Amino acid sequence: MNAFFALASSAVLALLTFSNCSRAQSPLSGTIHMGDAWKPVVYLVRPDHYPQIASAYEGSIVDSAAIDADGRFAFQQSGWLQEKGLYFLYLPEKRSRFPHAVAGPPHRENVVALVLAPGEAVELEAYADFLTFSCVFKQANAETRRLAGLRDARKPVFEEFMALAPDSLQQWSTYGSLETQQEVHRRLDAVLDTLTDPFALFLGLRWRVPDNAFRDQPEFYLNLLKRLPPDHPWTAELAAFLQPEKLPLLTGETLPPFALPTLNGDTLRWENLSGKLILLDFWASWCAPCRKENRETLRPLYDAYHDKGFEILGVSIDADRDAWSKALLRDGAMWPQVCDLEGDASPVRQSLRFAYIPSNYLLDAEGRLLARNLHGEALVGFVRDFLKK
Repeated sequence: MNAFFALASSAVLALLTFSNCSRAQSPLSGTIHMGDAWKPVVYLVRPDHYPQIASAYEGSIVDSAAIDADGRFAFQQSGWLQEKGLYFLYLPEKRSRFPHAVAGPPHRENVVALVLAPGEAVELEAYADFLTFSCVFKQANAETRRLAGLRDARKPVFEEFMALAPDSLQQWSTYGSLETQQEVHRRLDAVLDTLTDPFALFLGLRWRVPDNAFRDQPEFYLNLLKRLPPDHPWTAELAAFLQPEKLPLLTGETLPPFALPTLNGDTLRWENLSGKLILLDFWASWCAPCRKENRETLRPLYDAYHDKGFEILGVSIDADRDAWSKALLRDGAMWPQVCDLEGDASPVRQSLRFAYIPSNYLLDAEGRLLARNLHGEALVGFVRDFLKK
């Protein structure tokens, strides 16, 4: 009997040792607390190009792992992990035909970003219904934890959608409300500004500028580009989106000349304006934030500082002359105004490549760009301080 128990104990010990070794050899394992909407399988995807990072349906599916009844899964090394790399774990919805589709609304995202390397193990725990934002790493390398820090910068969009009533989710924007988008951008920028790790920088830039149109603050992105390894193929792919012909005017550059019609039909050349400080303001009658800025910020600024050398040129991207004219009258926007009535197709808008409206450029007397897209108190403070010099 004692021999039997000794043999049984040895067998159990051997099984436990084998199980622990198998788990230790897994580059990625974890527990997902499942919900009814999800398939009991996870897919591991490797992006092959920069635009594929954090995208739906993109990248190479390198492996899959079943999720057992307890929510456990473990990937086994089978030759796909030859060097350290950026990977994404996808948990597919039952209704999806694709293993690497991204679920929505945003708080239901089903993707986890991680860095895997030979000889290292990552272990996570998460809830299926909120996979992206509920994921915690029980074991992970420093690079993966930095990716989690970037994910946390996006939490305002998760919190906003968690607070919405179910019926209001029928009309949702991928990035949340304007206020939430601005807060997420602010947080992502703050994290990006501290990073040197290329995987985190690549991911953060994809989250920050998912359309790859780096028109909001190009100087910031160009500085981040300098931190990336020049020999990495993704660096070259990212740099292609940051070519000068795709970017708006950069700080220190001179605004090129252009001429547009005024309301009375005359032609006004911006370079004929005089002033120590010139605000080039892009707006439209149908843009509520533009109209609010006209009334609450620009009119008081113009009244207070025009005699001290401050000038504004309003450039409308309206297509309706009557709407443009009525908006000017109602807002009291009596500074110089021009519009070619071609709407979004305006050649000036296309040539200056600004991202959205209201959008503005602050220029010195020679037309050199001093600052871009300052609004509200930030704009008031800049004008006040500049004209004190």
